[in-house]
Amino acid sequence: MVSSGSEVGRYVYWSDRAIQRVAEENGIELAGRRTWTVGLSVLGLQSSFGQQARVTRNRLEEARRVKRHIGTAAVEDLDTEPPASYIAGVGKVEFAEFAAWHAQGGVVMHIQLRSANGRRVDLCLFGSKDNLRGFGPSDGFDNGWTSSAAPAIEELVRSRGTQNNSQWDDEQARSVEALKIALDQGFSSTGGEHVGRPETRGFTIGHAGDCEFFAEIYTDVVLDPARWRRLEGESAGAERIMVGRPMWIRTQSPDAVVRYTELRNGSGWSRHRWLRPLRFLSRRRRAVISPPAAVPTTLEAPEPSPAGAARRRRFTQAQD
Repeated sequence: MVSSGSEVGRYVYWSDRAIQRVAEENGIELAGRRTWTVGLSVLGLQSSFGQQARVTRNRLEEARRVKRHIGTAAVEDLDTEPPASYIAGVGKVEFAEFAAWHAQGGVVMHIQLRSANGRRVDLCLFGSKDNLRGFGPSDGFDNGWTSSAAPAIEELVRSRGTQNNSQWDDEQARSVEALKIALDQGFSSTGGEHVGRPETRGFTIGHAGDCEFFAEIYTDVVLDPARWRRLEGESAGAERIMVGRPMWIRTQSPDAVVRYTELRNGSGWSRHRWLRPLRFLSRRRRAVISPPAAVPTTLEAPEPSPAGAARRRRFTQAQD
């Protein structure tokens, strides 16, 4: 769980809104302290405040300030008992669209870790596509199973874990549903053809290995083994589940991202726009449970962008 501290990498997820809110709630100065400028005038000694000048935005320094201020409140030892408020670590992150019913433009990220004592820990992190970097409009496709528990997870994220009006009225049950969304969403069969092959599932986008991550945790539960012994597929064997949202995810090497569109269709697919409509010809019909009518909302408001709302709805690469 210890970060390598590498400064050669890139952010594949960065949430200005989440970072700004945590900074405001905890008195964290992201841009550095103001500097004094002192000069002489005919009236005597004169002083004034001046903002510290920056040529480019230093996200790496902002992340360090947040992590340093949160300190030991960010769990790194996974054998520490729940609940955790924040978690920091390194691991492989899998990215997928969140096939939500009411929210639009969501993304789910899954990280599976092992504690020093061997306990399995699953992180299910929900955020906004607008905060993703390095993926394009040809990534992902809508196909396969979606969860009837999506509204319950939307409520969990929207309320930061403070509300639960769903039929999954205890945190273990709701956390298991979040894990099923992260691992099973997009399945097109009941067999094992997708196990260990997330690129074959609908909604999946890609993964990045050895990522440094920092996340705010809303629910953190250790499952009762007797109660959940019948979990199937990749959810089987789950022991501890954390659900929350990422503040940032950063690769430790520039080429760590694997885009599933290239695994599905070849590396040249995403470069040829005229080929993209052909990918619909080979898709199986999508099997979903029809959601109730609702006014579309978002899990997390999109970050401001001069490109306009139309561009924000696409999987475009975020700009500094």
